[in-house]
Amino acid sequence: HVEILNMDGRQQWTKSVPLDSKEDSTASCIRMEYPAGLTPVHFLRLGLTHQGRVVSRNFYLRPLQVGNYRAIRELPKVNLEATTGIQQQDGHWILATNLHNRSSHPALMVRLKVVREKSGDRILPAIYSDNYLALMPGEEEGIRVEVADADTREEKPRIVVEGFNVRNVTAS
Repeated sequence: HVEILNMDGRQQWTKSVPLDSKEDSTASCIRMEYPAGLTPVHFLRLGLTHQGRVVSRNFYLRPLQVGNYRAIRELPKVNLEATTGIQQQDGHWILATNLHNRSSHPALMVRLKVVREKSGDRILPAIYSDNYLALMPGEEEGIRVEVADADTREEKPRIVVEGFNVRNVTAS
């Protein structure tokens, strides 16, 4: 599945096709069409699913003029909402965060990091279900993070959300 979205997050073109490919192969499956009226920088969002489950997602910025991404600087800052559920089990902490972009603008390069609650130091290693993501207006996304209890250094972990044009994150 492929979508072309303008800088306001509105879909300009979309296409889905079935694909059957062999392991370790490539296949040309969708002929891209770029409609008139695209913003100077627009977004390509690709998705691959198998039996209704997302296998892979990719997000790209594409300028109309080769190499000119300046328009992206004009994106307004957005506020995101984040709710995180935390549980400790079998020597690990599992943090499940739901992000919601209630603004009318895309939030780009949104990333989560898990830190120690008191010191604010980053906890590594951490296993993330996703890393950098883009949230179009109104979209929600869930991210799962797992860290070993030993790596928290006896502090409770918490999630910090950052992004290219993210101004503020309301957490609960």
